[in-house]
Amino acid sequence: MRHLIILNQKAGKEKDIKAFKEEIEEAFKGLEYEIYYTEGPRKVIPFLKEYLAKHKDETVRVYACGGDGTIHEVVNGLVDAKNAELAIYAVGTGNDFVKIYSKSNDYNDIVKNKTGEARFKNFKDLINGKVQEIDLSKVTGPSLEEPWYSVNVVNFGFDAIVGAKGNINKAKGIKNPYGPRAIIPAILGGRFNRIIVKADGKQLNKKRLLMSAVAQGQWVGGEYHASPKSDNTDGLMDVTLLRCMSLMVLMMKFFTPYRLGQHLDNPKLMKKFEYARAKEVVIISPKKDIDICVDGEIIRGKTFKVEVMPKAIKFVIPNN
Repeated sequence: MRHLIILNQKAGKEKDIKAFKEEIEEAFKGLEYEIYYTEGPRKVIPFLKEYLAKHKDETVRVYACGGDGTIHEVVNGLVDAKNAELAIYAVGTGNDFVKIYSKSNDYNDIVKNKTGEARFKNFKDLINGKVQEIDLSKVTGPSLEEPWYSVNVVNFGFDAIVGAKGNINKAKGIKNPYGPRAIIPAILGGRFNRIIVKADGKQLNKKRLLMSAVAQGQWVGGEYHASPKSDNTDGLMDVTLLRCMSLMVLMMKFFTPYRLGQHLDNPKLMKKFEYARAKEVVIISPKKDIDICVDGEIIRGKTFKVEVMPKAIKFVIPNN
């Protein structure tokens, strides 16, 4: 087996690259491994496709070391590669995808040793992990040059608007980019979105929605348990859609249950939700381009189709 470590040096709140390299050298001693440093948005995708084609006769375990953005890009580079396995060493801020595998919410994350120095947990549990096939969601649309693949959640509406505005603020160097400067514009203009959603041909809403998610994983935004019933091995996508409401009702009745993942088991709250499991979801914005959030990355367009890809990649579950 060949081991390929994809390292995003910018991920995480605390970084000690020298210590990280020492961990790699110790963990992979005697094994055949390489390190690739990410060079910019989506640059790792063509590299992975070329690398996996070059080593098509070998099993390549690819270690995505970074946050949800790094994981998303690595996944997009592994699609259709029969010889690839995905292992995740989560050192991001939100680490949304891996939460479904870790009750403690610290899946392989950065820890501090007894002296207070930032250190990384070792790779041994990933090297010795077992492989399980998991589903992906394939996103296509007229505005995309090629398909995007989601391992976690495709969401749109209010929260995607916050994410898109936050990305703009981050590029401008604004502190706390996803805070009030992103949330207030979404509150003012993003609670009554003209978007129609169809799940396996059935239209779930009439003209507007507050927000919606098409999920393989369960978590978004670092703390919101948006799709608590999702199972990324069942060959289906979980679709949740929240109808429009006043800001007061949203904050007082829906915000906390949604954050905690309690909304789908509450009959009163479900009067404002539509919930479905589907193999294909169509998203239509009749009048203008909208922001769609794919595993935290923003794309824009009027029409998108999301299709399930059962057992699309091999995922390494840590030995522990």
